[in-house]
Amino acid sequence: MHMLPVLGFLSLSTACGILLLALLRAHRALRELAGQLTQAREQQHQDKLQLSERSQLDTLKDEFISTVSHELRTPLTSIRGALGLLASGTIGDLEPRALNLLRIATTNTDRLIRLINDILDLERMESGRAPLQIRRCSLRDLCQQAIETMAPMAEDHTVHIELVPFTAGQTASIDSLFFDGDSDRILQVLTNLLSNAIKFSPPASTVRVHTDATSDSILVKVVDEGRGIPADKLDSIFDRFQQVEHSDAKQRGGTGLGLSICRSIVQQHSGSIWAQRNLIKGTTLFVMLPRTARSTDLSIPATRPSPGEGAILICDDDAGIRTVVSEHLTRQGYTVVEATSGEEALKLAAEHEVEAILLDLYMPGLSGWETLQRLRDNPATAEIPVVVLSVLSSTLRPQLTGDAQGWVQKPFNENLLFAELGRVLHHGDGPAYVLLVEDDDDLASVLIANFRDAAVHIDHASTRQEAIRHCVGRRPDLVILDLTLPDGDGFSFVEWLRQQPPLRSMPLVVYSGHELSDVEMSKLRLGPTEFLTKAKVQPQEVETLVLSMVRRLRSKFDHLISAGPAA
Repeated sequence: MHMLPVLGFLSLSTACGILLLALLRAHRALRELAGQLTQAREQQHQDKLQLSERSQLDTLKDEFISTVSHELRTPLTSIRGALGLLASGTIGDLEPRALNLLRIATTNTDRLIRLINDILDLERMESGRAPLQIRRCSLRDLCQQAIETMAPMAEDHTVHIELVPFTAGQTASIDSLFFDGDSDRILQVLTNLLSNAIKFSPPASTVRVHTDATSDSILVKVVDEGRGIPADKLDSIFDRFQQVEHSDAKQRGGTGLGLSICRSIVQQHSGSIWAQRNLIKGTTLFVMLPRTARSTDLSIPATRPSPGEGAILICDDDAGIRTVVSEHLTRQGYTVVEATSGEEALKLAAEHEVEAILLDLYMPGLSGWETLQRLRDNPATAEIPVVVLSVLSSTLRPQLTGDAQGWVQKPFNENLLFAELGRVLHHGDGPAYVLLVEDDDDLASVLIANFRDAAVHIDHASTRQEAIRHCVGRRPDLVILDLTLPDGDGFSFVEWLRQQPPLRSMPLVVYSGHELSDVEMSKLRLGPTEFLTKAKVQPQEVETLVLSMVRRLRSKFDHLISAGPAA
């Protein structure tokens, strides 16, 4: 009977002991949890600090890239433009030793420009600051553009480029191959691959471009007949600054970044790129991109342009030359008429409204000289401007003929061709008035020198306030604008122009030292607006674009005047 209270007491003591033990364990667990929470908070704080530091580093890197873009590209553009003026002979003839030194300076300046542009391009792509401009692309058009772009380089190396029209087992014609992509970036890939193939091809060899497709992908192959790439370097050639041989950089030029840029662009398109050594000789580079077929992807057959008002007449017995020149002009909005002989050119020029004639001098039958003389003897064609396309240097022009308004040497540079056309087709009363807003006096001098023989009057403003004073005093026909100014920037100047009713639709060429985003471009658009990047676009090309824009604006104005007010 007395054992029951004792047992009850023992049971209570045991329960209390168990409870106390549980409380102690809970306390330890809470302390451990508190420690873990403290560590987590400290880690979170450290992570925030690291993120902040990383963000600051990214900001500093972006500022550094932007500074490099402007501070290197601007003086290099001045140097390259000045060398170009000297080499063109417009300043005066140079003796052979001076010309050789000039060639060395130009070659190495171009090499440095390519290196800087490639580094900045690669950095922008890999940091995500170069978003793709996706649209529907024709594989045929891009391949043809790439081949035309690289044709002068291929000719210098005596290498032939061939677009293979059919591959055994091919599922579709190249005419019907379309895909979604950034056409400029894919064109950059194709030209880089062709440049690489041409540099490593022996003379008198052929670089072939093959195309193929499946229902969900397209394939481009660039095949050369060069020495080939060793098996252990087939992957590493896509890394930065990689060359097959250490001597290649000096002997063959290039920055060692071309294939790395190609890989970044292709990967941005969710595609793949790789290299393969050919069985006999040479290398094949493959590019595979995703493809989605659409019912609207219909091939548009090429048609020969019909004569029309304001047409450009191309007279050349070489069908290849006519095709290339016609393609360049058509893309610039010109109507093109082709003549295969001097006799046909005389007939077409007399029967149709021809704005200008591009004339080859060496043709069977009626030569270019005879054709030009008969054009001048006929009152109906005597006033048509003629630009000579010739293998002869323009320095021989005065001795050969004084009746041609322009001269472009073969193999021609399309930018020089457009510049000559823009010059001979200039319309309007008096020279066009262009305002150059540029804080770098050296680059401004080079740009102005390029317009010396053009039908353009150009004024220079080195500050924002000076530019505003010019615009208030006289409305420019067009403004060339640098974005970095000592008393503001190009954005604030454009905003001021927008507030002035007579100036808010001003044609504008933005010539900047750094790449612009879509948002930045939208803030800078006024009337017709073009965006150029220093060092990527030479001063001569600025002249080309400006003259082309001025010609078109004057043509539209003349058309409105002749049409009169609407009824």
